[in-house]
Amino acid sequence: MTEHPAEQEWLTATALEDEYTVFFRLLPKIPEAISTADFPDRIEIIWSYQSPNDTGMPAAEDQQRMNEFEERLEEAWLNTGMGYPTMLITGNQICEWQWYVKHIDQALEALNAALADLPELPIDIHTESDPDWYAYSNFMQQITK
Repeated sequence: MTEHPAEQEWLTATALEDEYTVFFRLLPKIPEAISTADFPDRIEIIWSYQSPNDTGMPAAEDQQRMNEFEERLEEAWLNTGMGYPTMLITGNQICEWQWYVKHIDQALEALNAALADLPELPIDIHTESDPDWYAYSNFMQQITK
């Protein structure tokens, strides 16, 4: 099992998208303790919400539900060594988590088990094989230019 730090350091950034401020929490670099080949599959989870005001940010109740979801995601994937988070993007009426996992099917089974006692969540899940972490690396190159 891959060792994970107790508290991950993150890079934070903001950007404007359709006149909304969007907040980014990003893994600043690929940790030396892991091999990207061990986490070859990328999972993108998108939670759409309706902002209660003109900020494009979630309502307090939605944010609380998203925080609980993220905690369960970490319990299912990070704490078990099954996956590694690379970014969280919030704003413009979406919250998006991007993770790299060892096996898509096993990760999704673990996530379903972790969420089993919750009501259905407004999430869409997209997956792809990305053993070189190209999507993450390309995104980071774009923002550090």
